[in-house]
Amino acid sequence: MTTTSEPQSPLGSTPDRSNRIPFGRLLAWSSSHASQAGSVIVLTYFTIYCTDTLGLAPAIVGGLLLASKIVDAVGVLFAGWLVDASPETRWGKARPYDLAIVGIWIFTAMLFSTPGGLGEVGKYAWVFVTYLLVTAVFSPLFLANQPLYLTRAFADRDAYTKASSASGVVIGVVSLVIGITFPVLVGQAGKSTTAWSHMILVFAIPLALIGLIRFFTVRETNRPDPETTQRATLRDITTVLRSNPYLWSVSAIQFVIAVLGNFGALAYYYRYIVGNVGLLGIAGALAIVILPVMVFFPRIIKRYSISAIIMVSSVLGAIGFAMYSFAGANIPLLLVAALFTAAGSTPIAFLLPVLVIDNATYNESLGNRRLESVGGGITSFAQNLGVGVAAGVGGIVLSIAGYDGTRSVQTPSATLGIIAVNSWIPAALSIVAAVIAWRYQRFERELPVITASVMVQRERAAKEYGVGAVAPTASGIATPVATADSETPLPDDGPPRA
Repeated sequence: MTTTSEPQSPLGSTPDRSNRIPFGRLLAWSSSHASQAGSVIVLTYFTIYCTDTLGLAPAIVGGLLLASKIVDAVGVLFAGWLVDASPETRWGKARPYDLAIVGIWIFTAMLFSTPGGLGEVGKYAWVFVTYLLVTAVFSPLFLANQPLYLTRAFADRDAYTKASSASGVVIGVVSLVIGITFPVLVGQAGKSTTAWSHMILVFAIPLALIGLIRFFTVRETNRPDPETTQRATLRDITTVLRSNPYLWSVSAIQFVIAVLGNFGALAYYYRYIVGNVGLLGIAGALAIVILPVMVFFPRIIKRYSISAIIMVSSVLGAIGFAMYSFAGANIPLLLVAALFTAAGSTPIAFLLPVLVIDNATYNESLGNRRLESVGGGITSFAQNLGVGVAAGVGGIVLSIAGYDGTRSVQTPSATLGIIAVNSWIPAALSIVAAVIAWRYQRFERELPVITASVMVQRERAAKEYGVGAVAPTASGIATPVATADSETPLPDDGPPRA
């Protein structure tokens, strides 16, 4: 039996269902998620910014973005290890990495403020480096800390689900505002580099400040005694990656969802097929319909597995994407398509940390380290890889189709290319995600038994080795014994003092 630096109380104690999480705490927890989601939405316009505003070739832009994901692979895996290997600080272990949200927005703003006076090579270099800093440095650090921070800020799986669902609602509201206003401002900015630079600051400054709220208000209350913790080693990580097939399934779902949601071509569809990119904001407003469903996610998950929800939503997403193949400029059809595609990506976007924590429990059942942050790093890697593949494939398809960003009207072949990356390809990928989720249900059916076995193993280890003692694991690595009763939370001094 083993434990790690991650808190063990979620499994070792019975949740007190009479205690409700204060609304203010849920709101504060959701703030940084909403800020990061805003960056993701803004980045979906990166390709059209490069091709139409900067006049860069879509194939080269897609190739650069795809190449950046190779570097991202190192970044996200390193981030997962770094968070798990980090020492305890006065502000916790995972919490300090929330400050990465500032870097995300600084370099997102620089990305969309490419100096117009740069030569073509200079522009390619600028967008590549700034994009790389956002996706390979700061975003991995921010995303890798989420599962560990969640387990240290809340008590049990029910609380995790409530916090994730609350994040979904807040993210939905923020995304709704950005999804409506950003396309309108994009239409007004046109192809002016100066207008784009001014526009991005309108979003970057307030969203960066919002992203800091959680760091200053949500403390890590479930923190183990530092004397009973050990840093994660490379051997721990490789053992988990070899022995846990379910983590790869979750990563595969994340990868597929990231690909189909990040072609960044919907703006092309509304500009050249619908004829008004500003209408994209109206379609985005339909996300408000999904928000009430997020409120009931904790109750829904008690009856249906998360994977079943992902499977059904992916099928709905496939239907929505397929509709773009014939919707054209028909506004009612476009609104229905937008609603279905939004439903397709919602569950995995907000419930992924819960799946990562479930996999950490499986790791522990095998006698391995839990490594929540490594799990977060792997899924973050899958997401970043999906974004890069989407950019690369999207750019290649548009180039083959003959897309020309300097034209006000595209050729019939270019129009077909735009439809392909908005309809046919993502619809097929949605079905792939549904199949993976269907197969993953087997693990979730076994999860209660796995959780119970972990609790028994902890109790046995505590009796045999004593609380705080060092117990051997199945992998031969000695780790300290900790249970919910044995952990003494460390005092949290709050945010840094000047």
